[in-house]
Amino acid sequence: MRKSVLIGVIVAFVVFLIAVAVYVIGFDYKIEIEGAPSDGFKVEYGETFELPKIKAFGKGYLFNSKKHKAECEVENNVDTSKLGKYEVKISASYKKKTLKKTIEVVVADTKAPAITLAGDSEMTVEAGTEFSDPGYTAEDNYDGDVTGKVSVDGDVDTKKCGDYTIKYTVSDSSENETQEERVVHVADTTAPQITLSGNENTYVQIGSTYEEPGYTAQDNCDGDVTDDVKTSGKVDTSKEGQNTIKYTVSDSAGNEATVERNVMVYDPQSASEMTPTDKVVYLTFDDGPGKYTQQLLDVLDKYGVKATFFVTNEDTDYQDMIAKEAEAGHTVAIHSASHDYPKIYQSTDAYMADLYEMNDIIKAQTGKSASIIRFPGGASNTVSADYCKGIMTQLVSLVEASGFQYCDWNVSSGDAGETKYTDDVYNNVISGIQKHKVSVVLQHDIKKFSVDAVERIIQWGQANGYTFLPLTPTTKMVHHKVNN
Repeated sequence: MRKSVLIGVIVAFVVFLIAVAVYVIGFDYKIEIEGAPSDGFKVEYGETFELPKIKAFGKGYLFNSKKHKAECEVENNVDTSKLGKYEVKISASYKKKTLKKTIEVVVADTKAPAITLAGDSEMTVEAGTEFSDPGYTAEDNYDGDVTGKVSVDGDVDTKKCGDYTIKYTVSDSSENETQEERVVHVADTTAPQITLSGNENTYVQIGSTYEEPGYTAQDNCDGDVTDDVKTSGKVDTSKEGQNTIKYTVSDSAGNEATVERNVMVYDPQSASEMTPTDKVVYLTFDDGPGKYTQQLLDVLDKYGVKATFFVTNEDTDYQDMIAKEAEAGHTVAIHSASHDYPKIYQSTDAYMADLYEMNDIIKAQTGKSASIIRFPGGASNTVSADYCKGIMTQLVSLVEASGFQYCDWNVSSGDAGETKYTDDVYNNVISGIQKHKVSVVLQHDIKKFSVDAVERIIQWGQANGYTFLPLTPTTKMVHHKVNN
């Protein structure tokens, strides 16, 4: 009995299982969702997020396997303007069944910042110059301007030729990193600079000994390369003519520099040769005597040159130099006792009083009066019109009627205000001399930079066949056009 009951229970259970299986296979159904990834989405910050087309279907397990469209609702709260994790919720319904699914969406910043280099990414700079980084900017899609976070690695030593790399690195808040490089080539294309002591054009008297004034050489990379300078050429002082000495030096990069010095050997004029030719120079000096007049007298004596001094009494401490000028054989002429324009040009009487006052001083110093004058500012000056209209027109006639000759100039040294440099004075004078057969040169012996140019002017003139003479009453005077 018990055995039959057990068998009955087992049979009933098996029948139940079969019935359930028949129901599930033949009559039950399930919901499937298509288009939704199982592992979620990863979306770039700032980009548009679009869900794929999601569909839901209901179908049986075996016999009723045809898909039937199910109702599908999608809840999407993804904001790509903010980093973070979001959930997309899907709910699908078919008949009495509902299937829910959650998809994770991560909004992330995976883009590295962009570094923009100012200037070229490959550039060349001259050795010895200063390198200045052209700069850079950095922009990130999330953090914005991150220029201030850029780190720069690498130095450029412009004292050494070679290639240098500068690295620019920056990371954003999401630890995305980027790097740019700039290659800087340091090249030496500049030759050394040779500086001659003394002048490029030098004059020595025949039979004397030439002494090399010296030189220095500096290179932008190698520094002092004076010891590497090689010289060629000799100076033969036994005969007149031009001798050239060449100075050459190369740096370690092979850049070569060469300069030359021209040494003119000349025979200075003797007193017996001081006769007028078609190449005559009258050196004249205004406004002295002063503290540089003795220096000038020494130079003139060294070369046997006589000049003309248009003197004043502005600095009474040097009044005795007037006597020395005359004793040395130079012409002493009148410029002005006071050299005070408002005073001397207020009237013809005032001017003549000043002129006679200066002539009395000259006579006291030299034993004789002067007969040659130079108007302060020259006969062409216009400043006198500020004190007396037409006075220069009256004076040029008056001084000649009084037994004086006036002399202007046709070569200006520029030392009256145009320049303060010895080289300029020298260049102005020799340039002007070459434009005239007879030159009357204006300089001022109260200005050292002008006095310092005289020796070179004489050397150049004597080497080029010019005769230096003092003005005398028989000299044909140079006159400017009268402008007042």
